[in-house]
Amino acid sequence: MTLSEPQIGALIAALARVGGLAATAPVIADPGTSLRARLVFELAIAAAIGVNRPPVPLSGLPAVAAVELAVGLATGFIARAVVSRVAIAGQLMGLSLGLGFAAQYDPHAGESAGVLRSLATTLAGLAFLAAGGLSAIVRSAAAGPADLAQLTALGPALVHHATAAFGHGLALAAPIVLAALVGNLALAVMNRAAPAVNVFSIALAAVLLLGGVLLLATAAHLVGGAIDTARTAIDVLAGS
Repeated sequence: MTLSEPQIGALIAALARVGGLAATAPVIADPGTSLRARLVFELAIAAAIGVNRPPVPLSGLPAVAAVELAVGLATGFIARAVVSRVAIAGQLMGLSLGLGFAAQYDPHAGESAGVLRSLATTLAGLAFLAAGGLSAIVRSAAAGPADLAQLTALGPALVHHATAAFGHGLALAAPIVLAALVGNLALAVMNRAAPAVNVFSIALAAVLLLGGVLLLATAAHLVGGAIDTARTAIDVLAGS
């Protein structure tokens, strides 16, 4: 089969859109995802949807590809900002429980992260995949040709979700944060009432015990929040 120049332009435009999504979307753009798997994903999706796109003349390809790439990058980044709510919750819970010292390399974030943040990030990724995240990325890539109006509309959405991520993460972590605060206040009162008691020797164990019990008690809240977050990210991808 011989492809005409406009059809080749459509394939390149589709590849730009998929490439933007694969560079920023949740899970697929994580540093822990194999570069080879990401490349195969991009090429397979671009080949599948590019033949069904309207032809793009090579003379107008640079502008079309730039807009497609920008829309893909912005859409994927918005979805990632939504999913990051769960990671923020995990980081806040870890810091509240005094687990800031128990950090390890997180392949999802590409940097050192607390244990609870790593667990929360993994939970968010699993929820995203279970809710149909990869198919949502494909549907977003297969959407109609992008234009400047669509790119302009993504700006306010990006600002909104990026700035709201911390608030949503704090809401998810609120039970643990409040429990740690109450536990530390109780230890402070104990130290004030009985200075002879070595409170610092039991502070970490007490806060960890209280936080562990509440973490088990509020596990359904965290899982439900991760699922809602994944669905919101999919809605962002579907709306592109």
